[in-house]
Order: sequence, then structure tokens, then C-alpha cells
Amino acid sequence: MSSEANLIVGIPLYQQCTLMDFAGATQVFGAPFGFQPIWISNEEKIVTSEGVTVIPNYNFKNCPPVDILFIPGGSAQSSLNSPLDGVPAAMQNKDLLDFIFKTSKTTLWNGSVCTGAFILAAAGILKNSLATTYWSQIPTLKLLASSYNLKIPEGYPRFLFDDKNKIFTGGGISSSIDLSLEIVRKIKGKEVAEMTQLFIQYQPKPSTNSGDPAHAPENITKELTESGMEYTQVMVQAVEKLV
Repeated sequence: MSSEANLIVGIPLYQQCTLMDFAGATQVFGAPFGFQPIWISNEEKIVTSEGVTVIPNYNFKNCPPVDILFIPGGSAQSSLNSPLDGVPAAMQNKDLLDFIFKTSKTTLWNGSVCTGAFILAAAGILKNSLATTYWSQIPTLKLLASSYNLKIPEGYPRFLFDDKNKIFTGGGISSSIDLSLEIVRKIKGKEVAEMTQLFIQYQPKPSTNSGDPAHAPENITKELTESGMEYTQVMVQAVEKLV
């Protein structure tokens, strides 16, 4: 763990990771209340799934000691026969997985948001724990439930914390903000979490109420599920290699 006053939130990045997964967390932890987010990768530049190029702060060798390990989710290759990309590629990236596994031994908390849960599992950390992921990939995560002894609750939680194993997982994309605020609350207390929330002026009141299948119109959920079938097939293929 770091000896600095600020707790270091280490966010490993990989090609085609999702921007909001790590940018939302960075915004929360970047508030001046006791945390310091850093982006880590052995690659000089990362292109997110939204096509935005970002530059990591550190590589796996020169990054400072990490207190909280936060793994973002991401996209995947376009078909089963395409070269690995995004999360499936990260699930087989030995340097990344070794860094995550070794780092996890000295942290306060380890976790993920969205489909980062599958990378956490591939690194050998997501075991014997509560877990969730992006709404459409919860059935895919359930493929690991038996062999990894995961407890996957019904519904679409924004975040889950396994206090015994010091593991957290979040739902999809925008969940990164809610999840990060909860980490702040658990570590620094309610008042610091409230200060952080006000600092980033996070009081969401969207004009629609369709943020997960429990709230979205059935036809919308059906359409997005069908349009994402290739992604699901690719993720299932990647997960089957872990079982």
C-alpha cells in the first residue's frame, strides 16, 4: 500500500476499454478528498471503445504502490473469427493479468466495473465472491458461478461489495460513478462521499427511465440484446476458456 496521504487508485487500461468505466471513476477519485487515480498500461497510448485516445500515467513497472485496484470493462472483437480485441484480448494478456494478480496481494480493495469482472476472473481474483457485471453479460458471468464459486444476485445492481474478500464489482458503464462514490464512502465516510458528490455535482435526473432491463421498455431491451448477440457470443467463447 502507498505511504502517501492520498490512497492510490490504480486503473489498468487496455485497448478498447470503455471510456466512462475509467473516466467516471477518475472523476470521482480525482476530487481533492484523499484519493489519487492513476492510469496504468505497458502501451504508450490506449484507444477506447469510443475511439478516444488516452495516455497512461505509468506502466506496470514504474507505477507507485496501489491501494485500490479498479478494472474497467470494454468492447470485444466483432466476431468469433476475428482477432482478439478488448476484453477477450485482455483476458489472455499475460503481462496485464500478472500485474493485476501481483498488485492485488497488497491492496485494500480489488474490483471491477462492467465487463472488467471477466478480466478480474481471468487474473484469478474474482473467486468465492459476490459479483455482477454489465446487464447483458450477467448470464455470461453465471457460466463461471460454479467453478469460481460466485454468488450472482438477481436483478441489475449498480455495485456489489464482498467485505470478507475485499472485492467489489459494478454494473455497466455509468455504474462506475456510483461504485466509486460507494468506495469513497466505505473508506472515508459519508461526509467525504457527500463532499465528493457535490464537488462533481452528481445528482442525476435523466428525462428517461430506461437504465436497465428492470426499467427499460421490453422492446428496447429486446432490440439491444439482439444487436449485441455477436458481442455476447465472443464473450461466452472467452469465458469458456476459463472454465
